[in-house]
Amino acid sequence: MSATPHDRSSSTPDLGSAFDAEAQEWESLSEPQLVAAAFVRILDFARTPSDDGFVPVEALYRIVVRRLSVEQRLMLESRVCEYICEVPRYALALLVLTLMEPDPRVSSTAAIDFTMVMPRIKGDPLTGPNLLAHDLRSGSLTPGQQRAVLTGLVLLGDERVLPLVRGGWRLLEAPEERRLLAAAASGSVSTLLIEFLLDWLEHTTDERDIGAIAGAMVRMPAISRHGGVVREERTFPASEAEKRGDSPIRYLAMWQFDEYLEVIRPRLEAAIAREPEPKVLPAIIEAWSLGAQSAA
Repeated sequence: MSATPHDRSSSTPDLGSAFDAEAQEWESLSEPQLVAAAFVRILDFARTPSDDGFVPVEALYRIVVRRLSVEQRLMLESRVCEYICEVPRYALALLVLTLMEPDPRVSSTAAIDFTMVMPRIKGDPLTGPNLLAHDLRSGSLTPGQQRAVLTGLVLLGDERVLPLVRGGWRLLEAPEERRLLAAAASGSVSTLLIEFLLDWLEHTTDERDIGAIAGAMVRMPAISRHGGVVREERTFPASEAEKRGDSPIRYLAMWQFDEYLEVIRPRLEAAIAREPEPKVLPAIIEAWSLGAQSAA
């Protein structure tokens, strides 16, 4: 399915009237009822997807965004994901949420969950990530949708995804979209995330990019739930690991921040040498050195 937004004026009068009636109904619902209605509507669309069908679903979801908090929308995403774990053929519902949701926390969660529940196609172990990456590069997404998809892919943490995301920041022209992308965090500081940011740092001359990347890397020791940097690998879909009684996420290696600092120090110092005054990148070295002391 191409999720390109369409002009609602192209809808037939009957469909337009039906949409208006449904929108009025949604406006009158209580918040719990609205969550339930959105749950049903999104899954109905996933059963019979079409480009034209996406238009009213997207418009109705704007009511959800306006009336429900981020926490309530995360609850809706979780309910959709739980259902799809039982009925994987409706995984498209999570992609729909990824593309409709404006909040980075909800959209990136939906993107990650989509990759983790999407069944394999022709045995491809990266079916979910590859489908997301195809949408990312298709030219059919808005900048916000591109940022949401790219964020979800980067936060997967699996280094096998690196070829799919490398240089993806170039797709985002708006400084605010790039800032949100650089600030993406899940509590897991992965080698994929660091490599993505370092590659970006090495290929940009935009001071706003450099500042956003520096800020993200300075915060890493404080937000890492592992107390360091991890190299992880995921099983796509997660059900394949669950069938074996395994976790869908395997940690292949782990470093303290001062240890991983030595791995990336040559690249950081080269970036620092290129950075004009006043320099912000040295703060990364300071934070990662102190991060080891805090962990101890």
